[in-house]
Amino acid sequence: MAAQSLERIPAGSDVFIDANILVYGVSGQSQQCRQLLERCSREEVIGICLFEIVNEATHRFMLAEAKSKGLITSETARDLRQHYKLIPTLTDYWRDTERVLSLNILLLATSEDVVRAAHKERLTAGLLTNDSMIVSCMRQYGLKSLATRDSDFERVPGITVFKPDDLH
Repeated sequence: MAAQSLERIPAGSDVFIDANILVYGVSGQSQQCRQLLERCSREEVIGICLFEIVNEATHRFMLAEAKSKGLITSETARDLRQHYKLIPTLTDYWRDTERVLSLNILLLATSEDVVRAAHKERLTAGLLTNDSMIVSCMRQYGLKSLATRDSDFERVPGITVFKPDDLH
């Protein structure tokens, strides 16, 4: 099913938020992502994600900060790992994570059932591990709407994908 614009998420909806939406919204790369997060804060829509998603966003914030400060040349863990003594000098990424944690998003813990069911999602839709965890969690909680920039979810039956269309 083709994705719809983030702006089309109906008020009152429950929507699973992928890490890329958190990153683009908090960093200001996408006004649509930022607006969705603001809608979650106002409880106009109910934003939901796994703690692992927040951790993934934290990781991306850290890599982006290190690159923006010229400490690494590419946003890869390998680059930063080679310069591990610089990690304690990074602070902006944590401020961004704190912003995510204050957004009034329902954070769910991962259960063994979600981990086991994620394997089926990988086999069925050819999803990577983190993506299969998202789908498995959504199915466990009866969620149908997903905010993401990742096109892989468009091949998953039973999920409506909402994507930002203000990113290039």
